[in-house]
Amino acid sequence: MKSWQESVYWLASLLDRLGLDQVWMFVEYRVTPEMNPIDVVLAGCHPDGGLSYAAIELKQWSRIARPQPAVTDGLCERCREAGPGVLCDQCGLKKIYVDAYRKHKNHPAVQVYENMRALKVHHSMFDDRYVNLVGASYLHNLKGSDFQWIRNVSPHHGIPTFTARFPHELESFLKKNFSTESGAGATETLLERRRDSSLIELDVGAIVAGYTQFSLVENQLTAVTRVTDALADSSRAGAKKVFVISGRAGSGKSLVGLTLLGQALKAGHEACYVSGGIASRETFKRASKGRRTAFATLNSIADNRAVDELDLILCDEAHRLTARPMKGSYSMRPGESSVAVVVTRAKVPVFFVDGDQRLFSDEIWSPEALVDEIKRLGAEVVPISLDRVLRAVGSSTYDTWVQHLLSGEPLPWKPDNGDKPEPFQLYYTDSAATMENFLRDKENNGQSARMSAGICWKWEDRSGTDPEVTPEPGWARPWNAGDQHDTPGVPKRRYWATDPGGFGQIGCVHTAQGLEYEWGGVIMGPDLTWDGSGWKVHREHVLSKANRIREDDDLERAIQNAYGVLMTRSIRGTVLYSVDPATRKLFADLGVHKL
Repeated sequence: MKSWQESVYWLASLLDRLGLDQVWMFVEYRVTPEMNPIDVVLAGCHPDGGLSYAAIELKQWSRIARPQPAVTDGLCERCREAGPGVLCDQCGLKKIYVDAYRKHKNHPAVQVYENMRALKVHHSMFDDRYVNLVGASYLHNLKGSDFQWIRNVSPHHGIPTFTARFPHELESFLKKNFSTESGAGATETLLERRRDSSLIELDVGAIVAGYTQFSLVENQLTAVTRVTDALADSSRAGAKKVFVISGRAGSGKSLVGLTLLGQALKAGHEACYVSGGIASRETFKRASKGRRTAFATLNSIADNRAVDELDLILCDEAHRLTARPMKGSYSMRPGESSVAVVVTRAKVPVFFVDGDQRLFSDEIWSPEALVDEIKRLGAEVVPISLDRVLRAVGSSTYDTWVQHLLSGEPLPWKPDNGDKPEPFQLYYTDSAATMENFLRDKENNGQSARMSAGICWKWEDRSGTDPEVTPEPGWARPWNAGDQHDTPGVPKRRYWATDPGGFGQIGCVHTAQGLEYEWGGVIMGPDLTWDGSGWKVHREHVLSKANRIREDDDLERAIQNAYGVLMTRSIRGTVLYSVDPATRKLFADLGVHKL
């Protein structure tokens, strides 16, 4: 109450006096449930145009002192263990002694820096360099001349500290970053562009029901708008429009597809969701209570639906489709192509595709082949690209790093680059056991974690109990179980990525593709190793149907794609382990932190 009556009052009244009463204030703005709220976030317009925001830390301190080496309370562990009289460089810069607490506290700029970092990570509009975000602290009770030194200490460059003794400094800061125009638009954007780092599987039911906590951004929103407009267009003059929405892993293809399904069903349209991936389709279907009939196999569409009977068909993971619908696990039906089934049965057909996720010889629909087949069918292709990865806490850095790593042109891992620290966490380890222990701690703390591996070990047991994955002596774990088993506590294959109990088995690319979890561990087997100048594929260790690929170059692409899929399943962090010492050395040389 005291904070609201005094600190918030001082800031609000100052905005009013400066004529900035159209700037909106978010008081105690909580970015994520686990972090302390930000005292105040200001939202408005910049004097030069565009949106402008400020994270403000308010302090009521009236007396402070420079760090006290004789007092260890509040200092880092290193300083506390060293005893009174010792002060490391970091504490000397980032700590201050507050009389009211009789202990050290962080310099306010440290807290402002963390708050600004959280805002950037969890709000997509800050990816736009034309959106202004600044931060400052305001000590409205700090008037004594002996305490003004705090204004001249800067633990984080560009984050000022203002005090009551020099009010003009804060006034200049506010007028520099905010205009008198209404901040309503900036306020709505802050709420609408929250980038949720939750798992999509937890919200599938709400998405398909037409309600979701996920905010669509950029081309995701464009895709939904254009497909929705096509559904509403009753004239449909000219060639049938077929939407081809492309994007890398984590760019939001499934989110767009599920959102479109939910909106179409809510509007009364006849709509179906099909997929080249069984695990993702069945996981989404199970979570969509009351709407499960909207999830169908390609066979059922081909057999039971007439031409243009459905208003909308959404075909996710189109890159995993075979040439024609499958009769069973190993044979295809005669007749029309898989693409033709989708195009002909829907008034508005939509494909979601990622050419970098094609893995096996029977997955023939590259983006180019898909487009050619649609044109052959006499339809118009409407391409939409989801050109930015959002899964890994919005980390385009990690996605770029994975692309370069697997293409044989690895880049150093630089998780921090000054003003834009990297939110995604990447590690490597020399031991599968170390990986497992690290990830088990995440799982025990309520975060979903899974371990996956390249298909370099035989999968003969379907019960999820026989330890067939043996990457190192003394450590072995079972593959994920099959879909037909009765082992208690072990999920079926299609639900390995999402059901409790999945952490006990090793997942493969079949069970992970199209799904996600918070933390992932990837075991790279002897099928792909680094020889000092590039990747080398060892065909004798490829124990999946990828081994049917005849050309070595095509096999190398498929194996690299498979590991690319496994490395891009997690939204918070990844741990890499390779059985090959040279590959582990590569991770170390690239600057990846070792567990």
